[in-house]
Amino acid sequence: MNILSPGKIVSLLLLFIFITTIHGGDVSSVKNFYQSIPEQIREWKVKIKDRTFDRKTIFKYINGGAELYLAYDFQQVFARTYSGSGENEIVLDIYDMGSAAEAFGIFTSEREDDEAGIGQGSEYSEGLLRFWKDRFFISIILVGDNPDAGAVIKELAEVVAAAIPSTGPEPVILEYLPQQNLDKKSIRYFHTVLLLDKHYYIADENILNLSAKTHCVLAEYQYPGNNQEPTYLLLIQYETKDQAQKSYENFIKIYMPEARETGLAQMENKEWTMAKIDKNMVKIVFEAPDKNRASGLLSAVKLV
Repeated sequence: MNILSPGKIVSLLLLFIFITTIHGGDVSSVKNFYQSIPEQIREWKVKIKDRTFDRKTIFKYINGGAELYLAYDFQQVFARTYSGSGENEIVLDIYDMGSAAEAFGIFTSEREDDEAGIGQGSEYSEGLLRFWKDRFFISIILVGDNPDAGAVIKELAEVVAAAIPSTGPEPVILEYLPQQNLDKKSIRYFHTVLLLDKHYYIADENILNLSAKTHCVLAEYQYPGNNQEPTYLLLIQYETKDQAQKSYENFIKIYMPEARETGLAQMENKEWTMAKIDKNMVKIVFEAPDKNRASGLLSAVKLV
């Protein structure tokens, strides 16, 4: 028989009150949401004032990494610090990303580890737990060295996830990714050239004309016998067919002018790059082991 600790009972009561209040709808008041998170998890307690930062003030909180969040529809972040024994701390950050697609995007921007089973997508490694649910992205990290903190971090994550009663859809563009040979942990959803450069550098300039209004997904495909080297598939959805056409032509002209007629070229590293345009989408394969794999992967991308 499992007996809940007093702190756990209080946490569950707070969650019940909060979820009952907003049952059946989205989280309409982030203030109430933040207040529903308990100020004590086991022996870990909040000892300093909670803080929030928006698009104008996030640079005061994140030194050197704020651009990553601003490249999505980041709204604000709620920051709370739990203190444990000694100088150990657990830092909880709850990012309101504006929509589920944006929360998914920021989660994928640095995803590396296996699924941790929390929220709609998660990972845990060495004192850092990251997950997303609906329009929220959550990061919980241990500052210090406490071998027992992992269980506390996971319990806190479960409490936060339970306080978000709704889920949200992944970006629609993910539906076009072929599933065969896909490494799902490698999926990256983004909008701007800043993040394309982070994940796969193409050129010094924005030759694909990416903007806040383009929807992009980059993913890796692993083929047997290719020395574990991935093939990359990049899909870019533009607002109009004309924008897609101009961007495709610009990419071919600058990146591989020898492929003006075919959209297919063998690069200096002996791998193959292939690009096609389909309605308002540009599809590009990088580092395919042969031309047939490049053509087959692009042909597997089916637009409705």
